[in-house]
Amino acid sequence: MREKLKRMGRRLLWLLCAIAALWLLWGNLCFQTTRITLPARGLPAGFDGYTVALVADLHNHLWGDRLTDAIRRENPDMIALCGDMIDSLRTNTDTAAAFAAEAVKIAPVYYVTGNHEARAAQTPALLRALEEAGVIMLNDAWQTLSRGGDTIRIAGVRDPAYRGGRQTATEAALRYVLEGDAYTILLSHRPELLDLYAAHGADLVLTGHAHGGQVRLPWLGGLIAPDQGLFPRYTGGVYRQDGTAMVVSRGLGNSIIPVRVNNPPELVIVTLECTE
Repeated sequence: MREKLKRMGRRLLWLLCAIAALWLLWGNLCFQTTRITLPARGLPAGFDGYTVALVADLHNHLWGDRLTDAIRRENPDMIALCGDMIDSLRTNTDTAAAFAAEAVKIAPVYYVTGNHEARAAQTPALLRALEEAGVIMLNDAWQTLSRGGDTIRIAGVRDPAYRGGRQTATEAALRYVLEGDAYTILLSHRPELLDLYAAHGADLVLTGHAHGGQVRLPWLGGLIAPDQGLFPRYTGGVYRQDGTAMVVSRGLGNSIIPVRVNNPPELVIVTLECTE
């Protein structure tokens, strides 16, 4: 009887190990699509239902047609690339360029840099390839979007790593791109700067960088994130401060830590809903 119980225990252990291994594989080899409907106070009526596909932290990951097909099915009005399209440790600009060449066929594509672009020697080649593909650069810049007779602003700030981490320089860039009263969607790489985005009046901020906390623990959330440390506050989903809403993508690739746990990569689809 005792031997039979031992055999059953070993089989159960092997089964649990197999389930854990499959869960880990799925969480690293497949991405999920997260759809967020976001009530947006101050959004002009013409932009009700406006949809943005948020792509962040690709880090050279080759998703191929799986990613572009998933975006195409969502039929977004805009695609936002929020930094770290390449990885400074194993840089390959071809993957990002190939994705961009297909993405621009779906919708207008807007891009801001991440910290990996700031330190990769190949970044000038990447930026040239993205521009040649038709990607619109928003590094400390803004443009007006029109829809249904109304207008809003799309803006972006380059990663603070370009400024040596100087907060005053980042604040100056935010003052410039967020000047005025128009409803503004801000593209930025860093979620930990929510205080600054809110202080300068951004309406909606789209970010990445945190990689979902790399390991997500039940009830506790993400374990560790760049520039936030252990048990980071901003790892994925929607956060609000004053009149600012911030959406954080868990990202589509990995960098220094090559494995995610309970934290699959994600494509984020944000649909704006006029509340007035």
